[in-house]
Amino acid sequence: MGRPSSVDRQPEEIRDEIARLRAHGHSIDEILAALRELDVTDISRSALGRHLHRSEKLAAQLVRSRTMAEALARRTGDGGASQFARANIELLHGIILDLHMAAEEGDDKSWLKTLQGNPAGIMALAKALDHLTHASKTDAEFIKEIEAQTEARLRRQAEKNLKMLAKEKGLSDETTKMIRDRILGVKS
Repeated sequence: MGRPSSVDRQPEEIRDEIARLRAHGHSIDEILAALRELDVTDISRSALGRHLHRSEKLAAQLVRSRTMAEALARRTGDGGASQFARANIELLHGIILDLHMAAEEGDDKSWLKTLQGNPAGIMALAKALDHLTHASKTDAEFIKEIEAQTEARLRRQAEKNLKMLAKEKGLSDETTKMIRDRILGVKS
């Protein structure tokens, strides 16, 4: 991998200012003028243009990925964040499959060459899969815990309502027990 660009070598505050100005619709020349006012002189117009192009391309890819994940989540049901997490896992698996299939079919293998020469990249990809798998497991455990808490709360509320009803209507202990066992599914 080559050395960082003149923009990437700038302090975070400068990079953030470039991003802020671009987000507010400023042109390359306007951003360069603002940088000159901040005494940043080692960024050329072409370097700034390349940086902005890469940033905009990355932003477009992120929007595309998010849109695809949201569409998958909607298609598989309304599950909120949980469904969104599962959709992201599916997207990553799909990307890896697409890369593998492209290599098998003899298409562009630049990604494969990049990974072969980059053990850190392979490790990062493996870590991403591991983290997504772990996140999926954690998400499932979280959902299970929330469901158990909700069920316990509803059961307590039903028991409270049954006691109030039994008292109001003068139900016998036997009738109350039958309602509890058969209707509420709570064994006393």
